[in-house]
Amino acid sequence: MSRFLSGTRFLVIVPILGLALAAGVFFVFGGFQLISLIVTTLIDYVSGAYVQPHGDEVPFVIQVVEHVHTFLIGTVLYITAVGLYQLFIDEVEFHGWLKIDSTEELEMNLIGVTVVVLAVNFLTVVYTGDLTGLMEYGVGIALPIAALALFVGLRTWSSQISKSESESTEEE
Repeated sequence: MSRFLSGTRFLVIVPILGLALAAGVFFVFGGFQLISLIVTTLIDYVSGAYVQPHGDEVPFVIQVVEHVHTFLIGTVLYITAVGLYQLFIDEVEFHGWLKIDSTEELEMNLIGVTVVVLAVNFLTVVYTGDLTGLMEYGVGIALPIAALALFVGLRTWSSQISKSESESTEEE
């Protein structure tokens, strides 16, 4: 039974491959779209056809920020794929921040990137969207961020209490 359960850890390769492929799609297509946007904008600017956006048109800087949003989503998918691989299959040599030793570390990385994605999404709406529902939209983004912050804070607090209790028990 032990050998069977140990072998089932390789089932996680399916979501790892799916997540890595999805991350690659976000990076490649997002990168090509960003390069196309930059080249098109430069050509329009040099040829004199560039016009400052107004009304419903999206400013260049916001279009670039939307591409950053795409890359951040790709990053979340990539970190998840790498983290699952490191947790279930084998260790991978990465810089310190991408070394995942526990599901808690994977969660913390994902929470951090998720908060940034939500913030970028809100920024895009502020500059391009209809501002009449902005407060509701902002609250809709702020509540998950606040919940994630509370979750991280309580988890850290709980870990510190457990650590201090185990240290005091060892000293006795």
